[in-house]
Amino acid sequence: MKVVFIGGGNMASALVSGLLANGTAIPEDLLVVDISDEVRHKFDAMKINTASTFSFSDFNADVIILAVKPQHLRKAVESCASNLKDSLIVSIVAGIPIASIVDWLNGYDRVIRVMPNTPALIQAGVSGMYSVSTVGGDKELAEVIMGGVGRYIWCQSEELIDVVTAVSGSGPAYVFYFIESLVAAGMELGLEREASNLLALETFLGSSRLAARSGELPSVLRERVTSKGGTTAAALASFDADNLREKIINAISAARDRSAELAKDFGGDEV
Repeated sequence: MKVVFIGGGNMASALVSGLLANGTAIPEDLLVVDISDEVRHKFDAMKINTASTFSFSDFNADVIILAVKPQHLRKAVESCASNLKDSLIVSIVAGIPIASIVDWLNGYDRVIRVMPNTPALIQAGVSGMYSVSTVGGDKELAEVIMGGVGRYIWCQSEELIDVVTAVSGSGPAYVFYFIESLVAAGMELGLEREASNLLALETFLGSSRLAARSGELPSVLRERVTSKGGTTAAALASFDADNLREKIINAISAARDRSAELAKDFGGDEV
């Protein structure tokens, strides 16, 4: 399978590593297109084909993965439109709807939209996907690509991609924020930074693994470690007094709303 990446940032790097690791592609089957000399040199060192511009006459791609910033997507897509053949287009760009991409491709609709997250960098990501393609096998192609960097779900409507963006796309930052807060609390109460950092990180890692493996709801696991009148109950009561759950839900809603706004900011008149 020949794959072109338009944009060579962190997520493109993760997907390249996943495709190579699971044997879906070999280096000569991949092309990374990026205007940055530094980015191209990084992939050159991996024996990956690179270019500053893309032409099908030079590289006949089965899949084109759009991996640029939202504000750069229209120019990137329009650069492909003039010589587009029958490639599957996979967009991992936040906020920009398929309708905009199809319009910029002059009606070509073999398009799948994907929202991955940064743990894909260590093949531990999770992605939400939505497809308008009617070509048989396109979903399976997308699953092979995204399966190389973690797990995935299919969304029943494109609007849910904005929710995926808010929950898991931005989710790692929320986790890092909470880890930061745990570390800061430990240090304020007397722990050295290294010790507090270790405790916070291992608590998150262990708790996440337990939740994933147990098959039980997080609420059940939480109740199981909360003794009446104990230390955990005291902390959770403080969270509840501060309406922490409501604030988290409001924050996720704000992220979802911003994802939808990106379509208006960069998606063009058809949005």
